[in-house]
Amino acid sequence: MAPRPRKDGNKDLAGLNLYRKTDKRNGKTYYTYRDPVSGKSFGLGTNKEEAIKEAVAAIHATVRHQPALVDRVKAPEESKLFSAWLVEYRELYAARGLSASSQRNVGMRINRLDKVFGGIGIREISTMDVAKYLKGLTKEGKAPMARAMRSLLRDVFLEAMAEGWCTDNPVDKTKAAAVTIKRGRLTLDLWKAAHAEAKQPWLKRAMELALITGQRREDIASMLFKDVYDDHLHVVQSKTGARLRINTDLRLEVIDMSLDSVIKSCRDRVLSPHLVHHHRTISRAKAGQKIVLDTISKEFAAARDRGAEALGIDLGDTPPTFHEMRSLAARLHAAEGRNPQALLGHKSAKMTDMYRDSRGAEWIDVA
Repeated sequence: MAPRPRKDGNKDLAGLNLYRKTDKRNGKTYYTYRDPVSGKSFGLGTNKEEAIKEAVAAIHATVRHQPALVDRVKAPEESKLFSAWLVEYRELYAARGLSASSQRNVGMRINRLDKVFGGIGIREISTMDVAKYLKGLTKEGKAPMARAMRSLLRDVFLEAMAEGWCTDNPVDKTKAAAVTIKRGRLTLDLWKAAHAEAKQPWLKRAMELALITGQRREDIASMLFKDVYDDHLHVVQSKTGARLRINTDLRLEVIDMSLDSVIKSCRDRVLSPHLVHHHRTISRAKAGQKIVLDTISKEFAAARDRGAEALGIDLGDTPPTFHEMRSLAARLHAAEGRNPQALLGHKSAKMTDMYRDSRGAEWIDVA
């Protein structure tokens, strides 16, 4: 439907979203600004010149203007798009030699940034732009993602400053989103109950390896018999690239198991290069094949739920996942006098302390 024609008395205000109205009671003329986006109207009083200034200021504040072509031609360095810098940043990040999984995860995050800021000049991105984006993620319940994107954005701008693409970092003045830890911790009692309820032999072996070595699900699934030599299990962590030599004499007294005994249990009648493998052919999975990650998570969750039911406990809305065995391993090894930081492959003690925090899932003994 065509818009209603503007009254002749308002034609001198065209393009400013301003309207005038005369009060018949006192004869005064009042000016009103109508926001073209929200449709809301705002009174601006009786002074025409002041009303026009206010309207112009509002328009400039709500509309991002693309730099004029003449300015872009005269000063091309100042109008380089953020997307152009991301092309170079990808190469710089790849040169750091991080693991394939890290490269993949960061690559997906860079794609997100490209969609949001790619069409904007890198020097035009303000702290408000960044804060608005991060706040939007937090409101969507993605506080951990907001923290990760803030960290990446900060690094992106630091590298851009080093290359002369911009002169300041708009991320520095933003505030990192507060993250509420939701996932429950795994207790030893629940681990034992889930282990007893594990129906597949490979799941029992995977749980035992995870608890004794403290390694991630991806690294447990990738362990090979050929990695066991010189009385050590050699692990190259997929996430960080950390190279660990874990002595096969390593033992957890609380479950009365050693790494050596678990590795021997992994050997069965099926010939396989993998410590954790299918012991019989099921559908597409052939005997001896590696267990896919989703299957590990799914089968552990099922065993965990059966174990919780046997114990008569309610796991709530955020039950512990397979990854929580990494935290339980850190706590158990520390209780037996070992250094969990070295075992988990952490560079900082602060990160290990986070894993050692039971988040109230365990009792604290008081002398």
